[in-house]
Amino acid sequence: MRRAAGLALYVALLAGIALVLLWYRGDFLPCRGERTSTLELEGTEVTLALRDASFTAAASDTVLWQSAKNIRVQDFLSFDIDRDGTAELVLLAWRRGNYGPSRPFWVARNDTGWSQHIFIYNWQDGAPVPQWMSSGLRPQVSRWAAQPDGQLYILTPQGEKTLWRWGQWGLVRTDL
Repeated sequence: MRRAAGLALYVALLAGIALVLLWYRGDFLPCRGERTSTLELEGTEVTLALRDASFTAAASDTVLWQSAKNIRVQDFLSFDIDRDGTAELVLLAWRRGNYGPSRPFWVARNDTGWSQHIFIYNWQDGAPVPQWMSSGLRPQVSRWAAQPDGQLYILTPQGEKTLWRWGQWGLVRTDL
């Protein structure tokens, strides 16, 4: 009886450690979708692909750009969010910490937990270049969609429907 209880405790401990490690890796984040789309870029057809929480832009068999390994991509959009006449790449992604390597001076240290972010990239020389990277989103995005007028529709997990437009620096809510 004692041996069985000890074994059960050992198995429970191993299962707990495994769950913590899986959570730490981001395996429980909502990054399960897979999809592809194409984009015409400077006369070249570029395939945009999301698979296993990683985003890739490729032309023919050549990878033009891939998301960083420390970022888990939940979804992507390609549309003219800043209304300059060319499409941008917009990623809905998760990463550890509220900020990147640069943080506001009033923040003593970055968080270490996973947080959801919107990353906007311009296309330059066939590859995405960062235009704007949000801090951690509050509330989080449950679903999103590009609107024909260049706005970004966001649905929160609480059911709130919002519209966002590119401002001078970052996204500005327009439905208030």
